[in-house]
Formats: sequence, C-alpha cells, structure tokens
Amino acid sequence: MKHALLALSMFAASAVVAPAARADEGLKWMSGCWQTKDKSYREVWTKPDSGFLFGYSLTFEDGTVAYFEQSRIDAGAPAVFNAYPGGFGPSEFTEASRAKNTVTFENATLDYPQRIVYTRKGSKMTATISLLNGARPQTWEFKKC
Repeated sequence: MKHALLALSMFAASAVVAPAARADEGLKWMSGCWQTKDKSYREVWTKPDSGFLFGYSLTFEDGTVAYFEQSRIDAGAPAVFNAYPGGFGPSEFTEASRAKNTVTFENATLDYPQRIVYTRKGSKMTATISLLNGARPQTWEFKKC
C-alpha cells in the first residue's frame, strides 16, 4: 500500500510539473536582451526557469533611464503575463493564443493596453500593445542587444 501511495503521489507531482515545464520551454524564444534600433528602449527576458520567465524593460531619454517595468510570465496552460509598470502591480494578462514564436496575452478589464503580442522572426522580435480590437497599437521592433 505504501508503494502504491508513493507511486501515486509521484505521478500526481509529475502531472502538475510537466505542463508548466512544457509551457516554460515554449516561450524560450523570448529570452535574451532586446533593444530598439535607436536604443531608446530595452527589454530583457531570462531563460525559462522552474515555470517562470522574468523580465524588465527600460526606457531611455538622453541616456538616462526615464521609465522601467518589471515583468514575469507564469508558465502554465494558459500562461499569465504579470506586468509591474514603475514597480507597481501586477497587471495580469492571460495567454489568449500561441503559435511558433508568437504569443498573445489579453486582459479586457484594463483601460490600456488590453492586448500584448510578442513575435520573433530570426534575430528580431516585435512587441505590440493595443486594445482588444487592435485599436491604438504601439509596436516596438527589437534586435538582440
């Protein structure tokens, strides 16, 4: 009986860990240091670690940090993007869709943004924020730092 309970508990633990690990690795393409061509904005994402990706962004004006944001993606099904603009938050965005090298997060309860889309093509990545209907888009085009 002990062995059956031990086996059952190990199976249950692996069932809980496995989906997070797969989702975690599925966003690995976001990892790295990304910056705009004019170097006025930088976004950095860690490699996936234990079901999380941690990130931060910096906005520069005249070579000085004018704004920062911390971020965390909790891997899962669906993944959740947690934004901490200016260190406050979180503002949660739930994964709405995912394909190879693209992920969309949404939160209809927020004023703006309501949608965040990351897409990577080769050595470039874009991040676009908008309303749910796509209105008022802002896009950042990144290359590796």
